[in-house]
Amino acid sequence: MRLNKILPFCMMSALCLSMTTGCDKDKTLAKNQQMALPVKFTPIAIKDVPIELTLTGRTNALREAEVRPQVSGIILKRFFAEGSEVKKGQQLYQIDPATYEASLAAAKADLAKAEATEYSAKLRAQRYQELLKTKAVSQQDYDDAQANYKSATAQILAAKAAVKTAEINLAYTHVYAPITGIIGKSEFTEGALVTQNQQTALATIQQLDPIYVDLGESVNDLLQTKKEIAEGQIHLNQDNKVEVSLVFENGQVYPEKGILGFTGVSVDQSTGMVTIRATVANPNQVLLPGMFMRAKLPKGIKKGAMLVPQNSVIRANRSDTYVFIIDKDNKIQQKYVNIGAEIPNFFVIDSGLNKDDRILVSNIQKVRVGMEVTPIPEENTTQKEQDINKDPTSAASADNNSAENAKQEQK
Repeated sequence: MRLNKILPFCMMSALCLSMTTGCDKDKTLAKNQQMALPVKFTPIAIKDVPIELTLTGRTNALREAEVRPQVSGIILKRFFAEGSEVKKGQQLYQIDPATYEASLAAAKADLAKAEATEYSAKLRAQRYQELLKTKAVSQQDYDDAQANYKSATAQILAAKAAVKTAEINLAYTHVYAPITGIIGKSEFTEGALVTQNQQTALATIQQLDPIYVDLGESVNDLLQTKKEIAEGQIHLNQDNKVEVSLVFENGQVYPEKGILGFTGVSVDQSTGMVTIRATVANPNQVLLPGMFMRAKLPKGIKKGAMLVPQNSVIRANRSDTYVFIIDKDNKIQQKYVNIGAEIPNFFVIDSGLNKDDRILVSNIQKVRVGMEVTPIPEENTTQKEQDINKDPTSAASADNNSAENAKQEQK
C-alpha cells in the first residue's frame, strides 16, 4: 500500500523536473537570440572605376642660388627687401670698392710702364737690324735686342691681364642676383666684413614659378607605370606627358595641373624608392619649398572592380589587412584582403573576397570571429553608389562624411 502511494508522487516529481528543464532551455535559447548583436552590413559593390596612383612628396624650388661674395671687404649698402622678388642682374649689395679701385689704377700704371719699355725695345731692335747689315754691331748684340723686344711685348700682355683682373675684382664689389626669384633673409648687414669664398651665403634666392614636386615611388610601381603608359592605360596629354593632380596636406586641391617627368631618376638604396619629379605652375607662389603634397596620377579604368567601404577595412600592421564578413549562418568571419586603388570612401579589393560576401560596417570593435549577430542591411547604399562615381578630387569631403558617420554609430 505504501509503495502505491509513493510511486505516483515520484512520477509527478519527475514530470515537473522535466518541464522545468525544458523551460530553462527555452529561456536560454530565447536569451541567446535576444543577445545576438545587431550589426549593419553592405554587399560588395561591383563597378568599373577610374584608378589613380597616389604618390607623396615635397615641393622644391626650380632653381636655388646662394649669393656669396667673390671679393673681401666691408658691405656699404644693401639694395633689396628681405622676402621680396628680385630680378636676374639686380644689384643686391655694394662692397667697399676703394682698395679695388686703387689696385686697378696700379695695374693700369704697370701697363703704361710696360708699353713704354716695349716701345724702347722695339726701336733698338729695328736699329740693330740695320746696323747688322753693315757689320756695325755683332750678331749677339742684335739677338739680345730682339729678345729684349719680345720680353717687353710679353710684359705688356701680363700687364693687360693684371688690369683685367683688377677690373673684375672691382666689378665683384657690386653683388648682383644670379637668377630671378624670391630672396630670403640677409645674413649680413651694412658694416659687416665679408670674405672671398666664405662658407656662409649673403642670402639665398629661390625660383618658385614653376616649382618642382619631388615624389617617392617604389621601383616596381615605377616600372609598372611606365608599362601602362606604353600600353596606353595611362592617359597622356597632347605633348605626350602625364598630367597629375596635386592635393595639399589638408585635402585642398591645387588648381594647377602638374607634369610628371621620368627622366633622371635615381634609386635610394636604403629604401628602394625612386624620386620622380613633377613640374607645376606656381604663378601666385602658393606653393613654397618643403610643403607636403599628394599627387594623383590617372591610371585608366578597372573593369568589374570589387569595392568595400574604407571604414570596414582594418589594418593589423603594414602587411596584414582584413575585413569582417557575415556568413550564411549569421556568424562573424575574418578575411584577409589585398587592397588596390583608393577612391573616395572606398577601397578596391584585388583579392581575398567573394562577390557575394556581406561586409560588416558597424560595431566592428564589438565583434569577434564566430560570434552570432543579427545582420541589418545598410540603408545608404544609394548614396554610396553615388560616392563611387564622384570626382576623385572630392575625396577630402567624402572622408569627412565617413568620419561623421562613424562617430554617430559609436554614439
